[in-house]
Amino acid sequence: MLELLFKLQEMPMAPAKRLAEEIGRSTPTVISWLKKLARDKMFLGVKPDLKVHLLGLEIYDFLLDVTSHEALLRIEEFCEKHPYTLYRARVFGGTRHGMLVQFRQPPEALPHLQEAFETMRNSGLVEGVTELPTLQRVYGSTYTRPLLEAWDSERMVWIFDWERWWNSEIAEPDMQTDRVGSSKTTSSRVEIDELDAKILQILTDNARQKNIEVIRKLGLNPREGSTQQRISKRIVKLRQVIDSYRVFINWTYFDVYNTPMVLAKASSDITRTLIGKLQRGTFPFSSSIRSMPDGFVWYARLPSAHLSELVSLIWRICDSYELLIIDYKHSQTYGLWAETFDQKTGNWRSDWDFCIEKPLRAIGLR
Repeated sequence: MLELLFKLQEMPMAPAKRLAEEIGRSTPTVISWLKKLARDKMFLGVKPDLKVHLLGLEIYDFLLDVTSHEALLRIEEFCEKHPYTLYRARVFGGTRHGMLVQFRQPPEALPHLQEAFETMRNSGLVEGVTELPTLQRVYGSTYTRPLLEAWDSERMVWIFDWERWWNSEIAEPDMQTDRVGSSKTTSSRVEIDELDAKILQILTDNARQKNIEVIRKLGLNPREGSTQQRISKRIVKLRQVIDSYRVFINWTYFDVYNTPMVLAKASSDITRTLIGKLQRGTFPFSSSIRSMPDGFVWYARLPSAHLSELVSLIWRICDSYELLIIDYKHSQTYGLWAETFDQKTGNWRSDWDFCIEKPLRAIGLR
């Protein structure tokens, strides 16, 4: 069953028959195991990473320094009410206490978000706002996924030689940041309508579901006329705005509790070397890294025994660093909300009341 879970991570959208062939089990067995894994909440669904620029959207990441626990709760409520929230998580470490927040929204709505943060600052909820590079591959970010071969299921430990990994030779890293402009100009926007937005909302909640389930969640009758064919064509069209899929695994089952986030100042050579090593695919833990002008931001999910190894490496190779811990249990991921799409204009809503007045009013700042 563990092998199935990791194979699912490699092939998130593969049908049960294909997964069964990969791990040498029968299809009925794999189907029953998948149901059990989901029932026991060992994995929490499959989420798509969208090519948001093809939809006319952008992703914006911020670190907020908050003034109190009460302020933290109010900002979390703001994220609940904001129409374009993608992710939020509490962060702490050293003298910093705050939140990591991520929004997926039209660029026209960015001034509204910035004004909302300024209102929070003036009201004493927020002390500082730091914008981070977005976690999109088109901007040069790199993801790593846990590797089955590093998990010793008998001893229930992760095996990884950090020293050997860092000292090994690598090829030149694939830095994609210089291709952002060309990627955006050569890829034309995919035009969608209200129905497409509703389908995207369902798929961003959980992409691993059959078309007939999507049809039912849309409130349609799958037996009526050409409904199945019509929705299937829409789903095929929308696949061009999906970059990849990720399995959301409950890592507490695998002794992976620590979620460090390192904001490091380092030379460009060190940054490129680290990104290159992570791109090689031999790092056995879930992580993401994004390049900064003076270093990098590296987020990982690690067992306790390997947290000190990561910090020791960072201490050795970087000029300076700030170590934060992301409160995984108080984090929340949000799917795309179909009501953000305006059928009349054929575009995403970016009006003042929708993007700033309502969410601020919900936390008493209007």
